[in-house]
Amino acid sequence: MSIEFHQERSLVRRIKNHTDGTTFLFGAAFSQAHNGGPGISSVEGVLDYIENYVKEKDDPQDLIDYHEELDGASAQEKYQKAFSIIASFYGQRAVNGIIRRVIESNMDEDGNHLIPQAIKDFVSGIKNNNFSVSNIITTNFDTLLEEEFKNQGIPCNSFSVVSDTQLQENINSNINIYHLHGIWNMGDTMHTTTQLQQSRARIEMSLQSLVGDDLVVVMAYGGWEDSFTRALATVVINSTSEYDILWSFFEPDPAKIEYSRKDLFDTLDDAISRGRVQFYLGIDCNSVFDKLGKVTSFKKKEQRNAN
Repeated sequence: MSIEFHQERSLVRRIKNHTDGTTFLFGAAFSQAHNGGPGISSVEGVLDYIENYVKEKDDPQDLIDYHEELDGASAQEKYQKAFSIIASFYGQRAVNGIIRRVIESNMDEDGNHLIPQAIKDFVSGIKNNNFSVSNIITTNFDTLLEEEFKNQGIPCNSFSVVSDTQLQENINSNINIYHLHGIWNMGDTMHTTTQLQQSRARIEMSLQSLVGDDLVVVMAYGGWEDSFTRALATVVINSTSEYDILWSFFEPDPAKIEYSRKDLFDTLDDAISRGRVQFYLGIDCNSVFDKLGKVTSFKKKEQRNAN
């Protein structure tokens, strides 16, 4: 199968041109610190927090056993494996405690979250009516989006989704933010392979309804197996669904993407055949939302004329 990839300018144009509500799916990179700025630690940074937690137990055997169990895991597997080890050693409360440390390390002395520029630009784009958003689905545990919506005076609904339950919709006209793997200060969060691959039929059914006839923009997201990818796999084989998917990759090399993500392209095969999914490469959310967040000179002129 030959996959066609598009450039950033096409993604920016497509998002701007879609006047109906859009559903965005964001993964970890959206909240991460960029070029030394504010944001959540990378996977490598979280692994440091995990190891430091084990060291604090002051039992050398714990650290030896931790490294022995983690040994041999690929870079991709280490995050989930490390949290699985923590859960087996100390329980889910320890997992939640580590995540709390990670989030709180990105707060100022007054306890305010430090917001990465990409999130500021994303919310500014909504406020400036540069594009429209109905729902945000995220696998992130932080509440930086909610904080920035508050900072810019935009109301939103926020949901921590861990138990298998129907997603709440149409509560009001606010943007909905669904945290598929939980929220850092609202109970348990999901990290391990066992948790993420567990079937969550009600959530997956809700996700199918959510994205089935909508524009879905996937950004800063690995696309490994979880509730969203399983729901998407079901949606794309429904020939009556009128969804549109814009799937972006940070990697700029098409050959590397095709080689490493064959599983994803197999999942989306029906959508590819119908022309219902477009792929974009070399996409950095910092750059995309910098462009989408600004008020153009043309829009400024429109606003002046309207006033």
